[in-house]
Amino acid sequence: MNPLTDKKIASPDKRLEARLAPTAGSVCDLSHASLALRDLSFEARIFGWNGVWSSCSRYFAIIEWLRIDTAHCPDMQLVVIDVQDGRECVVEHVSCGFVEPMSFHDDAVKYNKIAKGMDERAVIQRRIDELDGWQPVPVHPPVRGEEG
Repeated sequence: MNPLTDKKIASPDKRLEARLAPTAGSVCDLSHASLALRDLSFEARIFGWNGVWSSCSRYFAIIEWLRIDTAHCPDMQLVVIDVQDGRECVVEHVSCGFVEPMSFHDDAVKYNKIAKGMDERAVIQRRIDELDGWQPVPVHPPVRGEEG
């Protein structure tokens, strides 16, 4: 971990942390990051630098960049990761705009959505139990000598 460029986001109970590190090509502007979270594998996916934990430390919300060529129009989605059950769900996909997690309140994620070339702005709240399309997140195989 490089303390000058990497970022840790500790869960409220301090037992977990999301670790973000700049991806190749974003070291100078720190616009895109890789994500390490427990033993979950996010492979070559690219995330943003802002993530939020639920108060129970079970859920982590973060944006995922689907296309990083932002010269024309950013393509991103808000993802909620259920760390306890090793699964994730796309909350909102914005094909030409921005989405950013703000907070969790009770059992809902609150986020800011700016779409259609900055013409549509909204703060939206979605209940976790109303999300559908949950998918398992692959798990890294255990590394010898590493505690689980």
